[in-house]
Parts: sequence; structure tokens; C-alpha cells
Amino acid sequence: MEMFNFSSAETSHINRALGFISSSEVDLDPMLARTLIIKTENFADECEQLAAYYPPLGLEDNSARAVFNSAREGQHKILLNKGAISDLSYVHALIGQVVHLGNLSRFNGEYGNIYRLKTEEAIANFYYEFLLWTRFQAMKIATRAHALTSWHEVNGDATPEGGCYSFAQVDIPVESVKTCLQFLRQTGESAPWREGFWELLEELATYFGRLAFYQQSAHPGEVDERFPVLELEQTVGLENSLMLYAAFQAARDYESFKKMRANIRRAIVAMQEQGKLRLEARNLA
Repeated sequence: MEMFNFSSAETSHINRALGFISSSEVDLDPMLARTLIIKTENFADECEQLAAYYPPLGLEDNSARAVFNSAREGQHKILLNKGAISDLSYVHALIGQVVHLGNLSRFNGEYGNIYRLKTEEAIANFYYEFLLWTRFQAMKIATRAHALTSWHEVNGDATPEGGCYSFAQVDIPVESVKTCLQFLRQTGESAPWREGFWELLEELATYFGRLAFYQQSAHPGEVDERFPVLELEQTVGLENSLMLYAAFQAARDYESFKKMRANIRRAIVAMQEQGKLRLEARNLA
């Protein structure tokens, strides 16, 4: 792995954070040696230039963008937006994109060039479920790497006694999920609803990924008192949503994702069907 425009302290933090990723979760060794990480002040321009050759995959955000090369020995990049980071947030942003690259390498190696997948191939190979799962896993691992790196920045290099880390406060951003739910409850048209539904799935995958660092079971309310129980029940079904969370949790690596992907799809279909029924009832009222 090569890093450009990073200080020695930043490089040290990133290397420490990489150590908090288990090889049993995602095998990064074959990919990291072929990855260049660049911190840039021209993030939007560089992303736009790359889009013609490497179209966005739906895994990008305003902090960082992974540039996945589908060639077997291709060189990958991660662009970091210098203007969107503060303190150690770059650790969180980069680790998430590193995990995406590792997962994309596995999927691409098994099913062929992801940029050339036809819709029917993507559906048959559970590509859309894969994108949601890698969002979840990347957020879970990035949250852990950032939290533990931050802990050591304050407490030094030694691990805590007993090997158990503790954190004074847990803050799980849930506003984006609530915004999506509000849109779905308000819209009365099928096409915007379908688009909003997939945006909700993306936000839920990200939200559940943050939660998953703190818990092993699908009980979000035990960690986040703001978990939108009523809103989910009224929109796509609380039980369906928790079934999706549990399926994500059970998919701890790429191979277990393949075993759980039908369950992930089953939860998504159940959410969609319940949402459609309520949309139809709303339009008939």
C-alpha cells in the first residue's frame, strides 16, 4: 500500500487501524499491495475525471471514494477528501473504502467484471444484496478501527487490562434513516417510493453497520434509544427490518455472505411488499 500526501503520524494511525481488521473478515493482503491512497484538495474534480473510466458503484461518499480496477492484477486507488475530514475521521473513511475494495475483489473474481454486469446477471448473482452487505460490513469494521485507534491515541499503545475496551458514550447517527422513512410515508407514487426504498436500504445498512460494532444480536434499541421503532413498523415493518439486520450480522465474511444472501433478499422483499401494501392502502384512503 502506498500513501500520498499523508504525514508520518497519519500513516502510523492508518497502519494501526488496519491491524484491527481480521483476515477472517476480509482478506486484504492481495489487494493492499496494489492500492494507492491519495489525500486530495480537489476531490470532486478527481472523482469526476475518474467516473468516465470507473463509474460510481454506489459505495462512495463525500469523504472518500474507492477506485476499483476490475483487472486481475489491476491497481486500485482510494481518494480521500481533505476538506471533509477532521481529527481521526480519515481513519474511518479510509478503512471503510479498503473493506469495499477487498469485497469487490472477491465478487469480481467470482462473477466477472462488475462494470459490465447486465441487470439480469446482477439479480441472479445477488449483486444488489452484495452492495448493501459490503456497506454494512465496511461501516462495522471502520467504526471499530476508528474507535480503537482513537482509544489508543488517548491511552497509549498498551491494550486495556483484560483486553476489553470501554467507551464513555455511543452516538449512532440515525437522522438519514428517519429522513428516508419520512419520505416513504409521505409519497403516494410508486416510482419515487421504489427509489426512496432503496435509499432507505442503503441508509439502514450503514446504520446497522455502526450498531454492529457494539452488539452481537439484532436489538438496536439496546444501544440507540433513538432507534425508529414506530416509523419502521409503519413503513416497511419492524420485524422485516430486524430480519435484515440479523442476516447482515450473520454474514461475517464474503463466504458467509453467500450463505446468507438469500435471507437478505427475503428480508428486502418482505419490507418492499409490506411497504407497497401500505402505499396502496394510503392511496385508497
